[in-house]
Amino acid sequence: METFKEAVEEGSLLAAAKNMGMSVSTISLHINSVEKFFNAKLLDRTVKGVKLTREGEIAYNSIVAIFEHLKRTKRAIKNLSTRTVKVCIGCVGVPIIANIQMGYRNIMPDIDIKVKLSGEYTCLDLLKQGEANIVLATFPTPLNLDDSFTIEEIGHDEFVLIVPPSHEIAKRKVVTIKDVLSYPMVTINKGYGSSYSMDEILNSPRSNHIIECSANDIFSQIYGVSSGLGTAITSYVLSKKYEEGNLVKIVKIIDFQDKRPIYAITKKKDLENKVIKDFYDYLTGRGRELLERYRRKN
Repeated sequence: METFKEAVEEGSLLAAAKNMGMSVSTISLHINSVEKFFNAKLLDRTVKGVKLTREGEIAYNSIVAIFEHLKRTKRAIKNLSTRTVKVCIGCVGVPIIANIQMGYRNIMPDIDIKVKLSGEYTCLDLLKQGEANIVLATFPTPLNLDDSFTIEEIGHDEFVLIVPPSHEIAKRKVVTIKDVLSYPMVTINKGYGSSYSMDEILNSPRSNHIIECSANDIFSQIYGVSSGLGTAITSYVLSKKYEEGNLVKIVKIIDFQDKRPIYAITKKKDLENKVIKDFYDYLTGRGRELLERYRRKN
């Protein structure tokens, strides 16, 4: 079946033979065996290459699905004995993951914690594919995950306005969306939670709105604000450290509110591995403690 799949994807028996280190005749024999198994002609073979028949399309899609399932099964079996934990975090996890990672290594120095920073939905895809064991992130829309996942809410984040410390808005006691839209803004590309908050604001009635620049990620966005390029809507948890360093000023918009839960997500199957379960329990417990420090007092 692997030979059949390779021939289809390469479009010729010759290319498949070269890739697999076989002769064309051997490749042809393998494909004949697959066609005999399905009792149908699966490929039209010409001097120009091979093309799937209608029956072949059905067989090919099934074979691809089988190979994907086998890959996931192999990863699941490997996870049962692994001493590596792969964590994918959205930007909200940045202020706390180093503390969690360092603290856990002091307790379990032989466990390898690998951290990947990405957009929230990319992290979720990696978890589903078995490329991550744990996700730590916020999501702008409700999650529709089946009961094969474990989801724990460990805190909340709030999307707020950040401005350069010397910005005129920083001196005001009351700020509205209309005020915000009177000044240049640093937006962020799709894929991050704050981009959805920006969409909500930008769809509101406004005038004289200026997009000063667009950032590829949330860190570039905050840097753009601290450099005086404009204001931005972003994560309170993430921007708090920058405010403490006097790089930006956090301002609350009285007619805009976007609070989101912060989730720790894993697969129930992964929790059968004691190494992953112990770290997940530590992350959720310690994560709650750390996020409590970021609670916004209104």
